[in-house]
Amino acid sequence: MPEHNTVSMPEFTHSDTRISELLDFMHQITDLQALGALAEWDQNTAMPGGAAEVRGFQLAALQGVLHELWTNPRLGILLNELRERVQQASFSDADRGLVREAIRYYDRAAKLPRQLVEEIARVQATSFEAWRSARAHSDFARFAPMLTRTIALQREVADRLGYTETRYDALLNEYEPGMTVSTIDRLFVPVREVSKSLLHRIEASGNAIDASCLEGEFPTEKQLALCELLLHAMGYDFSRGQMAQSPHPFTTSFTSPYDVRVTVRPLVNFLQASLMAAIHEGGHAVYEQGSAPTIARTPVAGGASMGTHESQSRLWENAIGRSEPYWQGQIAAVKEAFPYQFARVDLTTFVRALNKVHPSLIRVEADEVTYNLHIIVRYELEKAMVNGDVAVETLPGLWNAKYREYLGIEPTNDAEGVLQDIHWSSGFGYFPTYTLGNLYAAQIFNKLHAVFPDFDQRLARGDSAFILDWLRDHMYKFGAIYPPVELIERVTDESPNPQYFTRYLNAKFEKIYGLPQTR
Repeated sequence: MPEHNTVSMPEFTHSDTRISELLDFMHQITDLQALGALAEWDQNTAMPGGAAEVRGFQLAALQGVLHELWTNPRLGILLNELRERVQQASFSDADRGLVREAIRYYDRAAKLPRQLVEEIARVQATSFEAWRSARAHSDFARFAPMLTRTIALQREVADRLGYTETRYDALLNEYEPGMTVSTIDRLFVPVREVSKSLLHRIEASGNAIDASCLEGEFPTEKQLALCELLLHAMGYDFSRGQMAQSPHPFTTSFTSPYDVRVTVRPLVNFLQASLMAAIHEGGHAVYEQGSAPTIARTPVAGGASMGTHESQSRLWENAIGRSEPYWQGQIAAVKEAFPYQFARVDLTTFVRALNKVHPSLIRVEADEVTYNLHIIVRYELEKAMVNGDVAVETLPGLWNAKYREYLGIEPTNDAEGVLQDIHWSSGFGYFPTYTLGNLYAAQIFNKLHAVFPDFDQRLARGDSAFILDWLRDHMYKFGAIYPPVELIERVTDESPNPQYFTRYLNAKFEKIYGLPQTR
């Protein structure tokens, strides 16, 4: 059982018969969803390629059953009765969050016919294998037909769900409830400007960072062992988790907080990839593992949204995991794992190497300054695809052109260009949440420093438990009880504000690269 102080955990009002009946529905649904997640985990980590088609049918069948449960007439009656009733003072915030999320999923299911849901599941499974083959052969044409089908299905989903301004809003709302394109565009402007400006200042300075210590020969097994040590150190509970390898690092939960798993992708010649993936995915995982056990097996268990989820992966990976105080406490593990490679590498050299700014083609390996430019490229192309403004066959060329415009570099093949991410094999609307996560992370990081004036000193001693404990108590345990923006306000005492990120980014890299400080 997870170690939690159950006295302060959010609770449902089990004495109310309607809430109890709703919980019975939710438990059945989330248990089946967990089995679907398990099938997808297997597909990404162990399933033989020849099983792709049959796995698609299996997942489609499961989605069909889930659709029937979500559209059960009795569930609709129950939610209609609770919609207003749950606002009474006698009900808890957990009750209100449960009803809000159940209504959101019920309304979605009511608008999407079962045959469409099943078709989406089949196409996703087949599309994943098409993407994997296309990426292996660096041949976009192998993926284009499935992407075309996915676009058509996503447009149908958006039209059925409905939207006020743009079709893309409906898809964005799937991952970040309440968010719209107009809000995203407003929040992203200062991010784009600070990223481009800071990149140009760094390049113009001529100040170089030697990151060669991260390159060499790093046996996979030793990397995996080091990743496990880092995950342990940040509080990831392996008794309720597991680490595996996959083509694209990810985290998944089968029942938060009881079974939360991560994957990494070690590169034999580049140590940074696996270390940063482990800390990044660890951030996602400790968020899920920190969810209150009292809300398990319901739609409010786990993260509040993809943006809040990404806030934790980026907080742990970047604000904490690329800082000198963090590595002061963890560098011994690196030297022990690879004594030959790091015998003459000091702490500052290692940390500067992790923070080297260099425009690259691969998003998951991008530095903090350029990372959001990768996201903006994808966001702009997604909107264009969903709105019918671009033809699928033109995507490789458009992708390359945007990389020239934003990062000053261009992919030489499809694998390092338009095919590098798995996300478009399943749909659209996810990518903007990465940059939202960076904004939320900087704001939360600022709050942590205000709460703990000795933050850096404690981190330098190898202690990050105080961070995890505070986040569990103020954010993680609530799951999705509160909508994303309200949750960020509760955690930081302020609504989402991109200025925290712009100040964080400038201050950090001005110091690393010896640049004049901006006011």
